[in-house]
Amino acid sequence: MLVPIAVVHVGPIKNWFLRLLTIYFLDIQYGDAQNLAINPDFRWLHSLTYQGVIAAIALLTMTCFLVKAWGYHFNPNLKFIKSPSFQKKILLALLIMATIDLFYNIPNLTAAIEPGILEETERYLLIVIFLAGFNRFPKYRIPVAIYGSAILFGLSHLSNFGWHGESFTATIAQVIGVMGSAFIWAELYLYTGKLWLPMIYHFLMDYISDLQSGWNSAGWSWNGEITDYIYTVLIVGVPLLFSIWMLFGKRRQVMEDNADLILNLNGRQSMI
Repeated sequence: MLVPIAVVHVGPIKNWFLRLLTIYFLDIQYGDAQNLAINPDFRWLHSLTYQGVIAAIALLTMTCFLVKAWGYHFNPNLKFIKSPSFQKKILLALLIMATIDLFYNIPNLTAAIEPGILEETERYLLIVIFLAGFNRFPKYRIPVAIYGSAILFGLSHLSNFGWHGESFTATIAQVIGVMGSAFIWAELYLYTGKLWLPMIYHFLMDYISDLQSGWNSAGWSWNGEITDYIYTVLIVGVPLLFSIWMLFGKRRQVMEDNADLILNLNGRQSMI
């Protein structure tokens, strides 16, 4: 709604200092937009408004029109046309520094590194054990390895009951909820054969979660609202459907071939 106002009234301003003042007041206006009254029971909509996501997108949209009114590029993402002075090593240095800057919060960093490495290593061991144990039943060894390791991964979170006040119902929700990620991480390993890939995704998930809630806070929450049930069904159901899709065709064959490599088998002979 502020786009025409900004273009008509702010667009003609040429003085840089006056532009700064107008942007300041526009920012205040968009800051208030995050307080749209969406019922917290509608978790996704409430989060998009309360956390300011919709306001941020609206400000980005208005900015494109405003900068165009000032006579500059409408799109802030320039076409990548290299300057004669462009150096790849400088770009790499910038990306490395930007990445390092993410990890200055040491407690959150180390709290996320530990499960990323430890729990994915445990998953690898479980996958090897299930693959070997069910190798005589080639039709079932991949599904058993995926879902068996995921279920045990979920059950391992029962130990979080009482951790910094986590309730029993919240712990049960966590046990069920994390299985969704476990399906995908198991298949990510079986499809690529690279353990570091699920380690990275596991680390990123925990790191982002720790930054939001604090590394020493309760790991999960449960209020008993209908939105809690919907959220849990979604975070488990969608990955479950995807994991089932992965069990067919060439996708399945890649995992079968990698299973043979994991078990150090020639062909698909049964283990003795």
